[in-house]
Amino acid sequence: MSKTQNALERNIKSLTTKRKSEPVKCTKSKDDKLFPYDTFPYRLDDRKDNKVCWFECLEHATKYIERYKLQPIKEYKLQVKV
Repeated sequence: MSKTQNALERNIKSLTTKRKSEPVKCTKSKDDKLFPYDTFPYRLDDRKDNKVCWFECLEHATKYIERYKLQPIKEYKLQVKV
């Protein structure tokens, strides 16, 4: 095989392998001031970009965390309204 074909196969293999993902850590909060929107019970403090995000469900928050490769405690804090 040619070098190009070998490189292509290595790249495809690295793209299709699944990475180990850490479980998302979520804490409960009773503070209503932190949750101004009733339809968004999940609050994520993104410490990496210094911003706050709200989500409708845990799956959306998990998708965001995995997309930006955030580390728990150091780079984000996820809370759910109780």
